[in-house]
Amino acid sequence: MSPGKFFQPRLAALLTSPRTRQSLRKLQEAKRKLGAQPHVVSVWLRVDDPYSYLLVQVLPRFLAHFDVTLRIHLISSHDPATTPAPGQLAAYARQDAARLARRQALDFPESCTAPDATDCDQATRLLMAHTQQAPATFLPMAKQVLGALWRGYHKKLATLVSRFPLMPGPQALRQLADNQQALHQLGHYQPAMLHYGGEWYWGIDRLPYLAARLQQLGTARVAHDFALNDTPLPFESGHAGTDYLVSDPGDLATLRALHLPLEFYFSFRSPYSYLALTRVIDLAEHYGLDLRFRPVLPMVMRGLPVPRDKRMYILLDAAREAERLGIPFGHVCDPVGAGVERCMALFPAVQAAGHAEDYLLTIARGIWAEGADVSTDAVLHRLVTTAGLDWATLNQELKSTAWQTMATTNREALNALGLWGVPVLHLDTPTGRCTVWGQDRLWALEDALADVLSSPASTAPAGGGNLSA
Repeated sequence: MSPGKFFQPRLAALLTSPRTRQSLRKLQEAKRKLGAQPHVVSVWLRVDDPYSYLLVQVLPRFLAHFDVTLRIHLISSHDPATTPAPGQLAAYARQDAARLARRQALDFPESCTAPDATDCDQATRLLMAHTQQAPATFLPMAKQVLGALWRGYHKKLATLVSRFPLMPGPQALRQLADNQQALHQLGHYQPAMLHYGGEWYWGIDRLPYLAARLQQLGTARVAHDFALNDTPLPFESGHAGTDYLVSDPGDLATLRALHLPLEFYFSFRSPYSYLALTRVIDLAEHYGLDLRFRPVLPMVMRGLPVPRDKRMYILLDAAREAERLGIPFGHVCDPVGAGVERCMALFPAVQAAGHAEDYLLTIARGIWAEGADVSTDAVLHRLVTTAGLDWATLNQELKSTAWQTMATTNREALNALGLWGVPVLHLDTPTGRCTVWGQDRLWALEDALADVLSSPASTAPAGGGNLSA
């Protein structure tokens, strides 16, 4: 084993350890107290980012709950190094934001296009001219501006622009550049982010983590825990036992009889794929879904950039999620390169033999929780044997190149769905198709299954069709 492979899992375990996280938080709090500083939460918004609009709607409730100082920063551009396909990402984000808004009783149009570029410029300059105002003034204005922008209410936006001053264009460009640089210097790259005490939190999805931290610090103005809305929806902590949206025996029998196909696009190098794996398998078993595994090469092995800031945020965010879900995580040995290729090479034979689940669970846990270097024969042999498979038979598959055709086919199918990252889950039902990106969107699949039950078509056979479309 090389020195790098020896030390990498140990360093990753140290970085992702809950103990390390708590120690760093204590250090940040000590520095804050020593400087007699308030609790400052910095928020980074972009007007054409759907998640920024959702966040703006929740922040008033957040500020009513916690005694914190809010500092708003506007940014306006994509970083090509972190967003290789901005058009695809924007299209998916609009669909996902609409779905998330329905779930959390927030405003977002069910169907919309990208907002007009001129409107975006005016909205950005309008908000930038007022970020120094008190949140009680700024946030309602921001909600009106972004609501008009996303719903295409040009006259309403024009009225707001005429009523309130805009930051002059040259000044706005300088300020946007400064904000983008400050975001990068703090170690991040995307909008709808909150930064507090050295940690990042993405939009309303990760806001509960920040709320729990502030609650522990005693900054809450009220005794009860923070909730995104008055009636928090269930299942936000993942599935525990039988906590599924549909559990009635009759309804389950109806769904199971359909044998609906669920495609799972994943990468051996994706921590979020690992976090999704067990829950996707359990979900498929509960609903009687025909689970189809579709591995793809990691982004960097497909020529897509993944800068250090992005890798670091994903690792630390995945560690928080793993702790919440009770999934072992932290002793990580990066499989990029030969490790991924070897895992991919064995997969077609494993899948053909009907052992894909055991194989994937064992390999993924080895990579992300046990520091297993799958680029070596000895480690791969051990993991394959642990999964109950015959190494002597599978070992011959390492020489095969059939996996390359599989990887290409899966990548093309993923691109046809309008996405490039993983994990992605694609469910085909009689009432439509549901495509979600992320291990924290399994609830959307359950919503789609519940829709099947409410449709007269629920007794019809699954549509099937071209699942790669």
